[in-house]
Amino acid sequence: MRLLPAMSLLLLALLALGGCDRPSSLPPDKAYLAFLEHMRRQDEKKAYAFLSQPTQEALKSRAEAAAKASGGAVKADPVAFFFANVPLPPDVTGVSVLNEEGDVAVVVVDSSNVKSQVRMVREPSGWKIDLTQSLQQP
Repeated sequence: MRLLPAMSLLLLALLALGGCDRPSSLPPDKAYLAFLEHMRRQDEKKAYAFLSQPTQEALKSRAEAAAKASGGAVKADPVAFFFANVPLPPDVTGVSVLNEEGDVAVVVVDSSNVKSQVRMVREPSGWKIDLTQSLQQP
């Protein structure tokens, strides 16, 4: 009879260890690389999930505005809107964390002899790419 409680504890420990590979446990550079891998695989929904909530909200607003302006010819789909306007990054040769302070980090993306900085924010579900500054209306 004592075996049952011990097996329950073992099962809980295994489940906890199995969760260590969750996206929420990825550091900023690995989260960016996961986003990039989903982009390469054209898995738009999974890649879109690596965008911050404010970025997703801004994209939703832009997609709705585009749909309204087109008289309904364009769907108000923020995922499709994002991927129609963002090309796949060129050959990325490296991603590293430039700095991380609290819930904000900057990663450096090396690609085709160009270095870009990408702002990342930590949300409850993990590190996300934050494009809100570049999506602001002029």
